[in-house]
Amino acid sequence: MRYLLLIMTLMLTINLSAQRGGERAERRGKIEQQRIAFITTKLDFSVEEAQTFWPLYNDYQGAKKEIGRDLKAENRIDDMTEEESRIMLSQAMEVKKKYTNLEIEFMNSLERVLSAKKRIKLVRAEREFKKFILKRYERRMSDRDRKGQASMIQSAKTSKRNTNTASPRK
Repeated sequence: MRYLLLIMTLMLTINLSAQRGGERAERRGKIEQQRIAFITTKLDFSVEEAQTFWPLYNDYQGAKKEIGRDLKAENRIDDMTEEESRIMLSQAMEVKKKYTNLEIEFMNSLERVLSAKKRIKLVRAEREFKKFILKRYERRMSDRDRKGQASMIQSAKTSKRNTNTASPRK
């Protein structure tokens, strides 16, 4: 019986973690769809431009993700030695160089696809989209904080009422 309970608990845990991962992937997919719509709207692509641009852009985004994997975040910065800190800083600078070189290559590859004006609009559209996503995230976090504070206030009021009714007044 214990083994059955253990197996059921394990299966439930695996299922819940898979759902969270699926939700995260779904959220990323929605953001990616919004990015595509945002950029397409801002740049007002012709059919030919869109057909040539999106495969290049997708390759560029994939390469950016690969570069990002090169940098390993250290959560224990305060525990690092000076040498470890130098190495980490050096790695971070290398990653920035790689990002910059990749962006230059990407912009150069777009010369045959988009005008200089549209390439500038692309840079602006990407920056605006990041701001849009960050503002939405901040709003969602502040809404959560307000809800959390509201529930804490409500709990405090309920607790105060319960203590007032429990103790007789003189």
